[in-house]
Amino acid sequence: MDYDRTNEQLLVQRLRDGDELAFELLFYRYRGKVANFINLSLPRYADREEVVLEIFLQIWISREKIDAQRPFAPYLFKVARNKVIDILRKKVESTVYLLDEPFKLDLSINDGELKLEEKELEDWFWATLDRLPEKRKEIFRMSRFEGMSYPEIAKKLDISENTVDTQIRRSLQFFKEEIKKLKTILLILF
Repeated sequence: MDYDRTNEQLLVQRLRDGDELAFELLFYRYRGKVANFINLSLPRYADREEVVLEIFLQIWISREKIDAQRPFAPYLFKVARNKVIDILRKKVESTVYLLDEPFKLDLSINDGELKLEEKELEDWFWATLDRLPEKRKEIFRMSRFEGMSYPEIAKKLDISENTVDTQIRRSLQFFKEEIKKLKTILLILF
């Protein structure tokens, strides 16, 4: 039996039931990883600690929607990714406004348009992920989507934990560079 996974399932179930201690334990277990993701995803102007807290606040607010039978990390990082996208979108909108472009930005975006934008960003994410080398992509998926720890990945793939760490860092750096390119393109378009 995978004790860590079972323990996590129990914590998530208790979180769903409104147990503040379970929430706190999950917070302390994952806040470092979320902070690293935020540090690599957002420019320096963002208050990263506040963003991490907002992500976990969102987890608490929507706790009843979490599936305790599935790994918690992928759900958490989906919330974090959506928060990063929201922050970047707001930054682009405010930059356009401050630059006083000759056109008006329609801030009254309807729900359908938001869903379309989210779908486009999700498509961009998966296309970017597919550009990673196969082994790096596999390691990244195991870490971020399956919630596996570095030691678990290393054991499963028969590689060192240092190799896992290096591959995850390279993946995150690649995403950071691609996000910078995307922001530049968005600024040019707007």
